Amino acid sequence: MISPFDNAAGLGGADTRAQVDALVEAATALLKIDDLRALELAREAGRRADGPYPHGLAQARVVQARALIEQGESSQAVALLEDAARVFETLRDDRRQREALEALGRAYLHLGETTVAEKHLYAALSLCADRGPEMAQLLNLIAGVHHRGGNYLGSLESLSQALGIYEVLGDPQQMASALGNMGILNTSLGNYPEALSYLTRAFRILNEGRQDERMRAFVLQNLGHLYLDMGEPLNSIPYFEEALGLAGKLQDRLTVAAATLNIAAAISRSENYEEAEPVFRDALRISREIQYRHGEVSALDGLGGVLARRGQWRDAAAAHAEAVTIAREIEDFEGELDALHHLGQVQAELGDLTGALASLERTLELAGQADHKKTVYEVHRALARVYKRAGDFERALHHHERYHGAERALFNEERDKKTSELTAQFDVERARHDAEMQRLQREVAETAREQAEALVRERTHELEQAQVEIVTRLAVAAEYRDDLTGEHTQRVGHVSALIAQELGLPHEDVALLRIAARLHDVGKIGIPDAILLKPGKFTPEEFERMKAHTLIGARILSGGHSRLLRMAEEIAESHHERWDGTGYPYGRAGASIPITGRIVSVADVFDALTSERPYKRAWPYEEALAELRRNAGIQFDPEVVEAGVRVFTQTNFLGRKRGDTGEPTLKPH
Repeated sequence: MISPFDNAAGLGGADTRAQVDALVEAATALLKIDDLRALELAREAGRRADGPYPHGLAQARVVQARALIEQGESSQAVALLEDAARVFETLRDDRRQREALEALGRAYLHLGETTVAEKHLYAALSLCADRGPEMAQLLNLIAGVHHRGGNYLGSLESLSQALGIYEVLGDPQQMASALGNMGILNTSLGNYPEALSYLTRAFRILNEGRQDERMRAFVLQNLGHLYLDMGEPLNSIPYFEEALGLAGKLQDRLTVAAATLNIAAAISRSENYEEAEPVFRDALRISREIQYRHGEVSALDGLGGVLARRGQWRDAAAAHAEAVTIAREIEDFEGELDALHHLGQVQAELGDLTGALASLERTLELAGQADHKKTVYEVHRALARVYKRAGDFERALHHHERYHGAERALFNEERDKKTSELTAQFDVERARHDAEMQRLQREVAETAREQAEALVRERTHELEQAQVEIVTRLAVAAEYRDDLTGEHTQRVGHVSALIAQELGLPHEDVALLRIAARLHDVGKIGIPDAILLKPGKFTPEEFERMKAHTLIGARILSGGHSRLLRMAEEIAESHHERWDGTGYPYGRAGASIPITGRIVSVADVFDALTSERPYKRAWPYEEALAELRRNAGIQFDPEVVEAGVRVFTQTNFLGRKRGDTGEPTLKPH
């Protein structure tokens, strides 16, 4: 049978163009669905167009190149794209030239040649006619180039611009991509709450719309990275494994390599080095097969770390040295920094002090340029030890002093970081709850409805219990900064529940309030110690900063789906409002203040008055009760004050406050 295309050369020009255009269109539609078939059709289009239709030939080459990039054959794609870009420039087809330059930038980025990639991407950006999806996509890619080069501010700026364009366009899939990239960047910077916020927002967008499995794998990978950076490698592995499964189903070899590498890193971080080694070697093999050079750097550096842990120092040094060489070739700043640091440590173990000093001094220089405080601290300590072994005590002392200075600064940062991590863990649990519910709801529709619904109820109960635990820990973390015992939050929670019961609130609301009230001051996490722990009166500026804890707390707790989280958010925001409307943050008055906020306000002030602090004595009960009554109708809801007075004058409550360490108990309902 003769193909309708077999006699194309003998047909008129219009027929040839139509046939080529049809083949190019079909090949383009198959990209990322069946890349091999797309490549086959694009090559056929190129053969048909060669000679009579240069514009069609250039289009065919762009599609061929894009298919090759998806297959990990970026080096073959480069020549095709450079030729296509020249043709489009000659033909003054700005749109097609921009597409070719963008694909060329992607190819060079995949090959690790970031400087060349950046040049082509900016050239493509200059051809954008307006702030449309093409510009946003280029900004997203440019942000990736900046990130690899250590230019974090430039990367964030580009991503923010891209996200703004996607929001205006109302493109949820691309919004998820930009949000995912912003999550990556903030994870690298240690800004875990921000990273979690971006990633969970991306995940929700993907769950609400049409399923994009590639994007879903991307977000899963970065949620795993977040756990890994927070020091929870075992919790990161399920995310990476799910991403690996999706990538395998999609035949996306680049994501397969990245996910395999991430699993290896997580296993290594959990100190299972024997199991980690073959996974790192598998990641290295895949990366080399698809010319994923950044993956090679990471796999070699990870492999070197595993070998060093097993005492195979020479093999470890060889792996790290190869990683350093490749990182320099492809201008991978982060990769060079990590591999060089590890190489210096291994060289010191081998007794190669000259090599170790050269590697570590260069690492210190790079870490200083990138403001990697933890690496600076670690390298000063390593250099002090190596110089001491080399007999250069003056330099050893210098680095030892610098190490201790960096250690003190890092300690302060790490303390605040740990507090942020608790916040992030709380939000991660919430995100995991949302994701689990999405999965189980799909199961309801696809399998036996009754059985799946029972499982949903069971899992919901389990996750709510876990959420309560995280909420409790978060409350303690917030209070720990100015109350080492953490008892204030417990007392406010229990007293608030007693007042609520006295007011006749439903039993379920009373039980929730007992937990939610403990989070009333969670926003103190965001207030500097210099203000929070100040013993004297605040300046007007300091008081304004302090008032912000209500908004910070509400933001931390925002977006929750459970009644517990919604109530906690309401309390955090409203417990400093006053009955007469002179409170903050919004100046609400009377019954417009939520009843939960009115109750916690009374419980909080009473406990603060009757508790001893470094800067004040504990007030006697009679004085505290008189103060509450004086402010009824001014600061406090009069009805809540009267209920509170009835609670505070009960015999069992007075006995507890005056010596009994037990918690106040609720009356039987």
